[in-house]
Amino acid sequence: MFLKDSDDEDEDEWFYDSIKRYKQLRMFDFENIIQQIELSDPSTICVVGKHKSGKHEVLELSLPEKLTVAPSHEGLVKNSDLKLKSGGFTVAPVVQMKVLWNQRRIIVSEKDQTGVAIYNLGSANSDLITRFGSVTCEFVTPLMALNNQDFVLLTATTQRDFVVIDLAVNAILYKLSIDSTNETECGLEPSFVSENLAALCDRNSGSIFLHDVRASKTCGNFSPATQNFNESRVGRKLWTVKTTYCNKKSLSSAHGGVNNPKLGIASTMGDLVIYDLRNTSVAVCESNIGKVIDIQSHTGDFYSQVPVINFSPDDETQVSSSGFDGNVYVYNVSCTEKFKTVFVHDGHIKQSDGVNCRVTSHMWYQENIVISAADNSWLHCWQFIPDALS
Repeated sequence: MFLKDSDDEDEDEWFYDSIKRYKQLRMFDFENIIQQIELSDPSTICVVGKHKSGKHEVLELSLPEKLTVAPSHEGLVKNSDLKLKSGGFTVAPVVQMKVLWNQRRIIVSEKDQTGVAIYNLGSANSDLITRFGSVTCEFVTPLMALNNQDFVLLTATTQRDFVVIDLAVNAILYKLSIDSTNETECGLEPSFVSENLAALCDRNSGSIFLHDVRASKTCGNFSPATQNFNESRVGRKLWTVKTTYCNKKSLSSAHGGVNNPKLGIASTMGDLVIYDLRNTSVAVCESNIGKVIDIQSHTGDFYSQVPVINFSPDDETQVSSSGFDGNVYVYNVSCTEKFKTVFVHDGHIKQSDGVNCRVTSHMWYQENIVISAADNSWLHCWQFIPDALS
């Protein structure tokens, strides 16, 4: 795909410069605004897009072979396009999507719907994504985390309650609540740290509660949000959490979230904190990246208000962030002081014709390959050259 014809000289300069910055750069124009991206198998992604009608559509797309083959075989393949495998509309707008790995199913939390819904991806006989069933609980539009044992942890959006559900039997195993002295409760965001350990992030304060799924009990908590931050900025902020845990059974991950689990939290005021869960008394790295999201101007769901952070599957010292503007930022977080910026993907901005755009979602694939989408309806697959900024 190519950029538009306006400002040709500036665009040509950016493309020439990109040769030095990217090993691969592929751009795809969509009809929908892509809001979420999830890997569904080693060569396929599922994306959630907002259609012009207001409905949400899930598409299953095969990645270009140029991205998925080993570098030594890259010259042997010609396919450099995304290919549609299946698609379909959801019953209600999607707030969050997770892939049930190797089951050809996705689980989604939908706006104003209780529990979560399960959809079947297309089959050999049909290219339609269809609703399969639901997982019932009392929470409306819950946030969710999923582990390799098909346990899903759901949290309420405005309460401190959460449930653990076994998808194999579609039954709630138990329900618990986290005590809080916070007067303005905003609910918890869950993220698995390992097969049996989940982190619950207080979305108002950034406090983390660790929960043992097997023992059905909370086993620790810490509050990195209160340490060493400049609170001179005025305004309410929300926090989000991500860990190095990889809940994809078929992928071998360098960090895996087992031997040396890391946890990162980020706020809408630009705070970014990385923790090694073997020692939560001090952060591995913490800083303010100088970016702000004005949550008052975002009236959508929780994930449209907070930044997106992800750990590289190949190097846990590399963390990416987006959602503040039209860029995706890659940081080295191995030091305890200010993060080192490894790379900035600014391709989405270059396509916006001077109009502000915002990256809506991104994910790591492998070997410094990142897939990102913005609200200008473009999706990029790009492999960056580390330290190309130097």
